[in-house]
Amino acid sequence: MDLFSKNNKKIYSRILFIAVLAFVLYYIVGSFRDLSAHLQQINYTSLVLSFFFTLIAYLLSLFVWIALAAAFGLKANFMSAARAWSLSQLGKYIPGRAGLILVRLDAYENHPKRTVAVATLVEFIAAFIASCLLILFSIFFMENIIPGYLRIIATLLSLFLLVLLHPKLLKPLTNILLIFFKREPIEDFPSFGLILKFVFINLLTGIPYGLGLFYSMDCFADLSFNYLIPMIGIYYAACLAGIAALFAPAGLGVREGIIFLILPALIAKGVVIAGTIMIRIVSIAVEICLALFFSLYPQKNKT
Repeated sequence: MDLFSKNNKKIYSRILFIAVLAFVLYYIVGSFRDLSAHLQQINYTSLVLSFFFTLIAYLLSLFVWIALAAAFGLKANFMSAARAWSLSQLGKYIPGRAGLILVRLDAYENHPKRTVAVATLVEFIAAFIASCLLILFSIFFMENIIPGYLRIIATLLSLFLLVLLHPKLLKPLTNILLIFFKREPIEDFPSFGLILKFVFINLLTGIPYGLGLFYSMDCFADLSFNYLIPMIGIYYAACLAGIAALFAPAGLGVREGIIFLILPALIAKGVVIAGTIMIRIVSIAVEICLALFFSLYPQKNKT
């Protein structure tokens, strides 16, 4: 029995979707107690803006994946690629993120599975480096809570990460990681310029992600835009911690814990708690809306 057969992948996608819907309902019900005290003060304009900017961020990430996949020779029509990508985002709610790759194989069924896996790995590397750079950049805007010497260290680390992106360094390091997880090493690797391009686009994607978080907090208090860049850095630090916690579906609990720990140094704790729960709900809502849209969009019959 072929695990990656077309019928099995469709069944897997449906099960994944139902599982995430159940997870969302469970999360919202469990979070309602923390949000209930703040429901009266929600600014619905800010809530709509949070959803809008988070949606823009996800769509930008989708276009990054399509461009990166094309660089690896992975060809698929836009709707098939978008459907696979949006459903794969729901795979984050499976411990270990196994669903991230499995669902994508459906859109690239005529291409080697290994190529899809490698492209997904490079997508992760570009996003990871961009996240680190955003965190380091945000340090320069947190003078009140970050010592001056750390800004110098942040500059040096940023330069180090950019040098690390060169294939002569990144390729062997990636292969060491693949061998550690008992996978075959990569032979073909993107050029330095191409990797820099995807890192730069991911950096730009951090702006709407940050605005999504900003407006989720602004739902409960009138915030200054001076907090935007520090919030972007803290949010991405929390996201990286969530990724590292393979046991936690989509970093649930870990990401929130990091934000609860750091952001109250800038914003009132009650606002942080409510806003952090809200951005999680908004993010899940965006993921489900995209998955529903691309899944229900009429497909052209293959000839």
